[in-house]
Amino acid sequence: MPTKSVIALVIAALILSACAPLRVPVTATETTLCRVWGESLATRSRSDTEQTQLEIGESYADFAAACPDYTQLIP
Repeated sequence: MPTKSVIALVIAALILSACAPLRVPVTATETTLCRVWGESLATRSRSDTEQTQLEIGESYADFAAACPDYTQLIP
């Protein structure tokens, strides 16, 4: 009979593997969309209003979530 520590390790491995993000192959279309979107992201300016800063930050977060392999394009 397995020890409690072995059972705990198996359960932990199952939980961690279920939580791991699934990586699906990126298609050429997705690559193009991410590249074009990333290159069109707004840049920040000292004259940005608080609302503009918030919107730009949200657009960066949306982009990073949708295209994690292209975050280097965020200005």
